[in-house]
Amino acid sequence: MVSGQPRGDRDHGAAVLSLEPFAALIMARLKKILLLCAFVLATLPSFAQEFERLFDPFSENRYSHEELRFLQLGLALEGYYNGLLDGAWGPISNRAIERYSAQEFDSAPQEIHAAFLAYSTADFLESDHWEMRYFEGLGLSFLVPTGALIEAPQTDDFLNYEHAGSSLKLSIGVGNRIWAENVHQYAVGFGTSQRAPYTVRKPGMAITSATNRMGQTLYVRSLFWQGHWATLMLSAYDKDAGLLAAVSASITQERYASLYVPKGGYLFSVAATTAELLEALEEEPSAPSLDAAVTPDAEDENGSSGTGFVVSDAGHVLTNAHVVEGCRNISVNDVEARLLSTSTSFDLALLKADMLAGQAVATFASATARLNQDVIAVGYPYAGLLGGVNVTRGAVSSMTGLGGDETTMQMTAPVQPGNSGGPVLSDKGEVIGVVVSKLDALLMADALGDIPQNVNFAIRGEAARLFLSLNGVEPQIGTTRVSLSPVELAEMATRFTVFISCE
Repeated sequence: MVSGQPRGDRDHGAAVLSLEPFAALIMARLKKILLLCAFVLATLPSFAQEFERLFDPFSENRYSHEELRFLQLGLALEGYYNGLLDGAWGPISNRAIERYSAQEFDSAPQEIHAAFLAYSTADFLESDHWEMRYFEGLGLSFLVPTGALIEAPQTDDFLNYEHAGSSLKLSIGVGNRIWAENVHQYAVGFGTSQRAPYTVRKPGMAITSATNRMGQTLYVRSLFWQGHWATLMLSAYDKDAGLLAAVSASITQERYASLYVPKGGYLFSVAATTAELLEALEEEPSAPSLDAAVTPDAEDENGSSGTGFVVSDAGHVLTNAHVVEGCRNISVNDVEARLLSTSTSFDLALLKADMLAGQAVATFASATARLNQDVIAVGYPYAGLLGGVNVTRGAVSSMTGLGGDETTMQMTAPVQPGNSGGPVLSDKGEVIGVVVSKLDALLMADALGDIPQNVNFAIRGEAARLFLSLNGVEPQIGTTRVSLSPVELAEMATRFTVFISCE
């Protein structure tokens, strides 16, 4: 019988990084903190002196072997790393953290990103009491969810277990060479012809990994150990690919293997300083709430107004949900309209004004907006008091919105109250976003002593297209290949941009 053995009486003190008392705070504001730091560190020297090292470029040379293994585990869990947890930081590890930082934080790797990885990894290890366990009958150590491991019915050849919180399954068994060959041959046939299996064959060791049409991956590792072929078999579906990668990467012949953040080490120090920064920003009276710092159009006692644009020949109009929230009567260009659908997740609303049927229709860009792409924002600011459509120019300044929100993007085109719901157009006159909010300059100035310039947000065009499709309106996709002049863009925009008022 194959059994798991404890790691012995070796005590590391902090086997995993302690999350208390900052766990909830760190995990809840993992991305939002970076946006706020851009303002706080620039204006408060006391913050900058103490915390600016967190924003230095990530350098693996500062970290120990154990710390790098811990970061590799975090990158594997996040789906960015597919390699051994060996602490050898090479090109594969570098590419993994570069992809992680670009995807999660829209930047190059920084030391604070390592802290966030450490906290999320520690949170994972604590969740189901994951530990490195040595299995004497296999001659291997690997990660095991000791708090959520369920024993499944055994077969003639394997002892089988399942993870209660995912699709991960593991099986262990021993046999002769022919038995092991048959197991690996089965794994090779498990995959599809479109996705060739991964195989390694060395004296005394064999690895096979294959994925079937259902998105389930089977990983088999055999080791010639104590006169037998000891085999570990893992499987999981695509949604748990990171978990499977982490467990398979953790496999080692080291009897006393462990994964932890050493107390007093550099990673522990960076994580602790990050916790201090988060706590300081929570307590600092000059650090405003990010949600409060974002200002959509306000509603007054006489009603509210905003902007929209025509998206179908039948008179459908797209705008923000907050523009028409609580409205008893809605008008589009002084024509009665009715509310068909809203989405609080996207902050979008779909209206229908039959009298607008046949009016010019906005077309959407087929591709997503790009960083630093020129844009124009179109709308009716200040309840239309400025007289007609107002057009401002700028660029996409970030591919994500406030706090890393992936449904929105940041732009420099100025917007004012009343612009909400208006289209954001490319140089070809195609919709790439919907104006949604701006950073409250007065609030930020009062808090930080500085006025942020042109920090405005728009719902991404692909989110708007999805919302329309879900509500039975097929967005029209532009086919223009030629850029329009600023004058031509403004003239085009006036044909489909509309003024919305509600009571």
